[in-house]
Parts: sequence; structure tokens; C-alpha cells
Amino acid sequence: MNKSAATSENYSPSISQSWLTFLESKGGEIVGGQRAIFPQIQQEIPERYIIPCTQEAVICFEGKDVESFLQNQLTCDIKNLEDNRFLFGAYCSPKGRVLTTLRLFPLNGTVYMVCHHSMVTPLLDRLKMFVFRADVTFHICSDLAVMCLDEHTELGRFPIPSWRQSGPGWPKACYGDSESTQAVQLMVVPVPDAIELIENTEGHIPLLDSDYWNLLQIRHGVVSITSSTTDLFTPQNLNLDLISGVSFTKGCYPGQEIVARLRYLGRVKQRLLRGKLQGDHDLRVGQPVILANATDNKSGVIVNASALAGVTTECLLSVYDFLGTENVYCYKDQPSKQITTLPLPYPLQ
Repeated sequence: MNKSAATSENYSPSISQSWLTFLESKGGEIVGGQRAIFPQIQQEIPERYIIPCTQEAVICFEGKDVESFLQNQLTCDIKNLEDNRFLFGAYCSPKGRVLTTLRLFPLNGTVYMVCHHSMVTPLLDRLKMFVFRADVTFHICSDLAVMCLDEHTELGRFPIPSWRQSGPGWPKACYGDSESTQAVQLMVVPVPDAIELIENTEGHIPLLDSDYWNLLQIRHGVVSITSSTTDLFTPQNLNLDLISGVSFTKGCYPGQEIVARLRYLGRVKQRLLRGKLQGDHDLRVGQPVILANATDNKSGVIVNASALAGVTTECLLSVYDFLGTENVYCYKDQPSKQITTLPLPYPLQ
């Protein structure tokens, strides 16, 4: 794997140039937010697909103290790491605010982390402060590609690379009865193997924009924290406690006392909802929203959004008034931009 030392001065780019060049050769265009856009317009998510998740980055953690180091830093319980499974969690500030969401997986004695590319540099800069004498190193693996595949694609039909992680894309709680949910496979492989897989399926399985990965996460109620929304919410504000993203039985980590206090001594006043935008408007991540026709302060914030041609614009918004089943929200300064709520695959209480 390509390595870079854990300092902000020499982090490697989070995405391989050969991966970008290949996607461009297939008609893709890499646009703002490191998103891959393809010319084919899908009216909805098709039955078969491959999504290059170019907005995601992979970080490698090595050393004999890796598990204890991460156990003391993250909200999830590292003891639950398993093969062929992604462990969902977050990294918090001392004030209990989520700095980034993440997925972990073990492979060949090493622990890997998948998170949004915009959070890689601040995350590694912060983690470096806590290494001290621990035997742990970390670096960006720009030569690994993250992809999302439909559940019907049988990976056994293709040459099995010597290095591959694949597993369910969502925590178990996110597989509900809603028609919008669907099982997916999340895969992390070396870039040459990702290229070979796409070439072997060309003409049979379409390549989708990376924004479809955003849409799938939204429909499953799985939040992705970016540089626009970092350090704004507690894990409960993002429903992480409802989808096994927080362990309340493990030891301490930054912000643990505040997170635990909210669970045992307080009442969660702000939760994550799924919504859709009425009309042809853009949704801006980080934009404050209020209840329609309300005159009070902001009710919440748009956390994630997905706008695709021919597909209803959907979002995740963290709001205070989350128990109203028919609540309608809007931009505070633009009441005409209204967001109606949609069901999540898991209960909020």
C-alpha cells in the first residue's frame, strides 16, 4: 500500500490518479466534493449497479497497540470487529460532538477505516496528538478503491483478489420494512482489482454516479459527516445510538461522559429525519431549517443531501421537532423550499 506519514504537511491524496483516470475513460467526470458523475441518467436506482464511492477515503492503522488505541478514541467497541463486516462508529470531540463518522474493518492483522475524504486530514492531525508512546502508525491508502454493489452481483464469479474487504453496507438496524431500503455490498479493493471488476462487468452492470451512494445512505438513515457538518451534533442527534454506532458498555473515549449522560440522565431532544424536497431546488448541506409557518428559531440543520437528475431530491436533517409525523420544514430565509418527512427503516424511540 502507498504510505504517507501522519502529518498534515505530507498526507497523500486520498484517491489514486490511476483510479480517476480510469473512471474518466469510462465517461466519468470528477467534480466538486470528489464526486464521480457519469453521463447515463438513471430515473431510479436500477436492480444492478456499481457505484465508485470516490468521496470515501481509506486509512490504515498498524502496530501492536492499534486496537487499544482506537478503543480509547472511537464510539464503537473495537472488540466487535469481525471479518467480512464493517463496524460503524464515530470520532467525537471532548464536548461529545461528532467530528466524523466512519466504518472499520480488520484484514491481515491491520485495521482499516473508511470515512469521507474531507475529514481525513483533520482526523489524522487530531489522532496524532494522542499517540504518545503507543505502538501505532496510520496513513492514507490512496491505492484502495471503495465501491458499492447491488446485492445480486455474485463476487465469486470474478477473479478473487488476494486483498479484498466486502460486507453489508449498513448496520443491521438499517434493514427495515420500508420499500426504500435495499441490501448492498460495500467493497474495498486495490485499484487494479476495482478496474478489472468494472471491465469484466461492462455492458452488463451500469456505473452510477457517486451521488447514488449518498442517496442509498440517506434512505437507510446512515449519516455521513463531512467538513460542512463536523463538530455540530452529538451521536444521538445523528441516530448513531440507534444503529449500533455507539457502545455504552466500553471504556472512555473523547466526549464519552457527555454522550453517556444524554442516554442515562437526559432526554434526546434532537434526532435525524429523512426528508424530500418539494420542487426543483438545490439542498445545501449545513443549511438551517425551521418548521414551515413557524416564527421561532431554527428547528434543525440539513446534514446530508442527494440531488440526482430524474430522482427525487432527498436529505437527512437533524431537527428538534422530530416526533411530528407530518412535519414540513423549510429554509428560514426561503419558505418556498419545503421539505416533507419520509420514513426511516428504524424507530426513533
